Amino acid sequence: MRNIVTACMVFAAIISTAFSTTATAQEAEAQSYQNITDPFEGFNRRMWNFNYHYLDKPIYRPATHGYAKYVPFGLREALNNVIRNLEEPASFANHLLQGKVERASNNLLRFVFNSSFGLFGIFDLMGKSGVQRDIEEFGDVLGFYGVPEGPYIMLPVLGPSTVRKEVGDWVDAFASPLNNLSFAEQVVKWGLDGLYKRSSVIEQEPLLDNSLDSYTFIKEAYMQYRLYRFYNGKPPTQSQDDIDSALEDYLDEIEAY
Repeated sequence: MRNIVTACMVFAAIISTAFSTTATAQEAEAQSYQNITDPFEGFNRRMWNFNYHYLDKPIYRPATHGYAKYVPFGLREALNNVIRNLEEPASFANHLLQGKVERASNNLLRFVFNSSFGLFGIFDLMGKSGVQRDIEEFGDVLGFYGVPEGPYIMLPVLGPSTVRKEVGDWVDAFASPLNNLSFAEQVVKWGLDGLYKRSSVIEQEPLLDNSLDSYTFIKEAYMQYRLYRFYNGKPPTQSQDDIDSALEDYLDEIEAY
């Protein structure tokens, strides 16, 4: 509880500089994804080259294929359920901070019920009963109140991110039971979580490998994913002019590179 209160205090300090209306903030949010800022592109490209050629291809990709091939699907889902279940308290706080009381209640109900009757979340009983998982990050709270994503960054080992996401993840740690894990347990959690997420995009590997500019491909795909999840799978549609403009910018960036 103390951690949740701390997160709320940090939230209160941040939103004091946020936009006055959430409607305007939502419009600004959509625009921020369409105008990705990448002031650290030189550094980001070097980090992407390191991640892609020296970590993913020779190490992480073979490990992920082995994980997907030899670890039974049911066990993979069970382990992922446990990890996602531990994110419910932070999601509860983040939904509540946006005034989304019903969704916050669902997070609380899922956490209590799945932790008690689902063997610490191994079985997603609430999901089977119709109360689906709804993970909300503190970065989404910031976006709700108009704080832009900020510059795109490529982190060594960890991969693509934005400044807002990194700040949000730091705040989320206060409200998460994962904060109480030992360092070794955190490493195991990080490894299992990474393998599960990485295995979900195995089929997209040929698209990445055959892209004209893998760095730009990943950046565009990641920011589209951020937009998609921020709007809960229903991002605002773009006009044809916006699509044509985005395509021209993409081609210009490839030519410049």
